[in-house]
Amino acid sequence: MPAERTLHVGEPVDAAWGELPEATRVRRAGDGGSGATGESAPDAGPERLVVRLRDGGARDDGARDDGGASGQSGGGPANADLAAGDGAVAIDGLPALCDRYPDAEVLAYTVDDAPDAAIDASRLGVEYVSGRRLAADGETLADRIGGRSGDRIGDPGRDAGGESALEPFIRIVSDRATDIGGKLDALLELGRDRLGLSIGYSSRVDGDRLELRRYSDGTGVLDSLAESDLDDDGSIPLELTYCQRTVRSDDVVAFTDPEAAGLEGDPAYEAFGFGSYVGGRVVVDGETYGTLCFLDPERRDRPFDESERLFVELLADWLGRAIERRIAREEREAAVERFEETLERIDDAFFALDDDWRFTYVNEKAAALLDRDPDELLGADVWGEFPAAIGEEYETNYRRAMETQEPASFESYYEPLDLWTEVTAYPSPDGLSVFFADATERKRRERVLERLLGTVEELQRTDSREAVADRLIGAADEVLGHEISGVRLYDPEDDRLRLVATSDGLGERFADSRGPRRPGEGFTGRVFERGEPRVEEDIAAAGDDRPYHGMRSVAAVPLGDHGVFIVGAVEPDAFDESDVSVLELLAANAVAAMDAADRRRRLRTYEDALKNVDDMVCVLDGDGAVTYATGPFVAWVGADDLGDVVGERLAALVDGDDAPRVADAVAALADAGAEAGGAPGAARTVDLTADRDGDRRPRHAELRLSRLSDHGGGVVGSLSDTTDLRRTRTELSTERDRFRRLFDRLPDPVMEVLLEADETVIDGVNPAFETQFGADEAALRGRTIDALDIRDDRLGDREERGDVGTTDLDSLVRERGFATEEIRRQTVEGPREFLFRGFSYETEGSRRAFGIYTDITDRKRRERYVRIVNRILRHNLRNELNVVFGFAGEIADRTDDDRIREFAERIEATGKRLSGVAEGATTLRRLVEEARGTAPAPGP
Repeated sequence: MPAERTLHVGEPVDAAWGELPEATRVRRAGDGGSGATGESAPDAGPERLVVRLRDGGARDDGARDDGGASGQSGGGPANADLAAGDGAVAIDGLPALCDRYPDAEVLAYTVDDAPDAAIDASRLGVEYVSGRRLAADGETLADRIGGRSGDRIGDPGRDAGGESALEPFIRIVSDRATDIGGKLDALLELGRDRLGLSIGYSSRVDGDRLELRRYSDGTGVLDSLAESDLDDDGSIPLELTYCQRTVRSDDVVAFTDPEAAGLEGDPAYEAFGFGSYVGGRVVVDGETYGTLCFLDPERRDRPFDESERLFVELLADWLGRAIERRIAREEREAAVERFEETLERIDDAFFALDDDWRFTYVNEKAAALLDRDPDELLGADVWGEFPAAIGEEYETNYRRAMETQEPASFESYYEPLDLWTEVTAYPSPDGLSVFFADATERKRRERVLERLLGTVEELQRTDSREAVADRLIGAADEVLGHEISGVRLYDPEDDRLRLVATSDGLGERFADSRGPRRPGEGFTGRVFERGEPRVEEDIAAAGDDRPYHGMRSVAAVPLGDHGVFIVGAVEPDAFDESDVSVLELLAANAVAAMDAADRRRRLRTYEDALKNVDDMVCVLDGDGAVTYATGPFVAWVGADDLGDVVGERLAALVDGDDAPRVADAVAALADAGAEAGGAPGAARTVDLTADRDGDRRPRHAELRLSRLSDHGGGVVGSLSDTTDLRRTRTELSTERDRFRRLFDRLPDPVMEVLLEADETVIDGVNPAFETQFGADEAALRGRTIDALDIRDDRLGDREERGDVGTTDLDSLVRERGFATEEIRRQTVEGPREFLFRGFSYETEGSRRAFGIYTDITDRKRRERYVRIVNRILRHNLRNELNVVFGFAGEIADRTDDDRIREFAERIEATGKRLSGVAEGATTLRRLVEEARGTAPAPGP
C-alpha cells in the first residue's frame, strides 16, 4: 500500500471544489464495508479520512444534531458511518468513523454551510469546511488536505493553548440560566480574546442607519462614540461604518490593512481609522438584521485565517438564529396571551380537559358559574371536583364525544349549584373543549311560561269567581314560587273587598288579622281603586304598626272589577319586573275567567227562562192575520189583551223596519205549502226589535214561523225574547275586544286559529306577526293556514327528523294540544330562527289554538360565532405550538444534561396536550362550511 493513503466516505461532489487527491479510495455510504473497487479485505488504516456529511447536520433518524450528548458518544452500530442519505454520512455516524480510524487525520465537509456540523466536528477534534467556503476561497478538498501542516493540523478552531474555541462557545450558548443578551456579551468577550482584537459589537441595520445593540470595548472608543457621535435615536449612518460592506456580502468581511482592502477615502476609514476588522452578516428569517463584528484601532500583524473567519461566521449565524428563536417565542407568548384574552372576553364560559379528564384551562366566566377559583381547578380531575355530574348527562355526553370524536350539544341541570347549562363540547384525541352558558334564567322563564299556560287552561275551566280565586292561590306557588298569597273579591252589595282565598300557613295568619275593606282603603284598596299594580319593597318600613307576621315585601295587581290578587314574601325586594309581568298575565286571564264564569251563570239563567218560550205563541191564517195568541205574546207586541191582536196581520204588530221581512216570510211559507200540498216544510226565522215608549232599552226577539199541516196554509209562530242574549253577546264582544288589545300588544308574533275538523282556519294575527312576516290580517282572516304560504323548517338533524312545514306543527298541536320547536322561517328581513310554542284550548262549540314565535336568531348566531372563534384559535395555536415542538426537540438534542433533556421533553409533551385542545375544532370547520348556505342572513 502507498505510504500516504486517502479514504473518502460518501458520494464525492461533482464540483470544482470537490476535487480529491489522486488515488483517493471512495467508500460510498451504504457499501457496507466494501470499497469502490470491490475489495473484500478489511480496510487498511488510511492516513487521511475525508467524510461528506449531510447538509444541515441531519442525523440518521432525521432529527437535527444541535450539540446533544448523542453526538459525542461514539456509540451505535459498527456500520453507523454508512447510514446516510443523498450520498452523505449522518452526523451521528462521524464518531464511529473516528473510532474506526483512530490514526487518520479527518476532514469533514458539507456542500453548504452547516454550523451544527461544524460544532459536532469541533467536539471530536475534527477539521470542518463547507463547499461554499472552499469555492469562495478558490480551494479544493485536495488543496485543503495537502495543505494541512503546522498550524493547520487538527482543529482550526483551537487556540494557542490547545483549547477549541468552540468548546467555550458551546458552554456559553448552552447556558439556560443566561438570556440572549448575557450570552452575546460573553461571546463578544470570547471573540475578542480568540481574534486578538480590542472591540466587539453587534448592530441592528435599518435602511441606511446602524444602531449599536451590544458591545465589548477594551479601548473606550465605543463608549465615547455612544456619548458624542450617535444621533438622538442612538444610531449613526451606515456609511460611516465598515459594516456597510458586511451587509452587502454573503461572506465574512475581514482585513488588517484598510488601504490594501481599498478603503482609502472610505468615509468610515476617514472618520475613525480602525486598522483591523472582521464581521459577519446577521440574518433573521432570510432578511439582513444587522452585523456581528470585531475591530481594533491597530493593524493586526497577520491576516485572518479560515478558522477565524469561520468562527466569526459561526457567531453571526448563532446570533441570527437566537434572535429568530426570541422573536418566535415572543410571538408565541403573544399568541397564547391573545388566545387566553379571547377566551376571557367571550360571552360563554369555557374550560378544557385533557384525555385524563383533568382541567387544563378555565376562563373567569366558567370559574364564576362553577363557583371555583380557576387556579384551583387546573390539573384537577373533573369528576373528582364535580362528583354530582357522574351518571348524569354531563358524563354521558362528554364520554360519548371522546369516544366518537363528534361534538356534543345538550342542556342539563347541575343540582349542587342550582345551575342549568347549555353545553357544547368539542372533542379531540387529546381532550375536550367545553363551551357552556348559564341557562338558569331562561329555563325559569320557560317553566313559568309552561305553568302559566297550564294555569290559563285551568282558569278557563272554572265555573265561579271563587274557584278562580282558589286557582290563583295555587298559581302563585306553582308559577312564581311564592307561598304567600291571597285574593280579595269585590262585593258590590256592601261595597267591600273581602278575602275569599289565602295560602296556607302565613297566608292564613295574615288573613285572620285582616277584615273587609273599602275600595281606596289600605294597600289593596288603593290598587283596586286605581286599577294599577303596585309593589311594596319593604312593608316593614311603612311604620303603620300593623301585624304582617314576618312578611316583608308584597305585590298586588287588580282583577278588573272583580277584586285584587296579592302575593307576599318573607324577604324584602322579592319582586322584580318579570314577576309583576307574570302577575299581570295571571290577573288578565283570571279576569277573563271570572267574566266568563259570570256570563255562563247569566246564560244558565237565560236558559231556564227560555224553557217557557213556547208560551209566546201565535197562530196565523193563510193571509198572515193572527187567529190566536198567548198572553205573553200579546204582552210582548205591546197589546193589552188578545182582542187587540186577533184579526190583525202579524206584520202590522211589529216595528215598521221588521214588517216587510215578517210579511215576506209568511208569504213564502204560504206559497211553499200550496206547492207541497199541505205537507210541513222548512221554518223561517225573523229577528224582531221592539222599541216602544216607556221601555228603557229596545227589546229583541226571535220569531220562528212554521207551516201548519192540513190547516189551509196556516202558520204558527213562536216568539223567543233574545234581549238578554243579545246583551250577553255584546258583553262577550267587549271582552273579546279587551282580549284583542292584549293580543295586539304582545311583542312576539302570535297567530290564532280555529281547529276545524278537516282544516285549520286563521282567526287573526297580531301586529308583530304582520310586521315580522309581512302578513295582512284582513286578507288572512277566515282563510286556511295554507294561505300563509310559509315554510317552518325545524332546526336540528334534518335526516333524522326530515323537513317539516306548517302542517306538521299544526298536527302536533292538534294531537298533543301543544308543541314547542326551534324553527327557521322566512321573514321580511330574510330567514330568521324562532322558538315556536303552540297550544290549543276549547271554547264553546269550537277548538282554537295560539302559535307564538319568539326570535332566537341572535342566540343561534352567537353559538356559530363561538365555534368559528374556536377554529381560528385552534389554527393559530397549532402553528405556534409547532414552533414550541421544534425548539423543545432542538433543546433536547443539544443538551448534555439529562435533566434539561427531560424538561425539554416535558415541554414538548405539554405542548402536544395543549395542541389537543385546539384539535376539537376540526369538525367545526365542516359544520360551518355545511351550514354556510343555509344559515340565516343578517337583516338589512
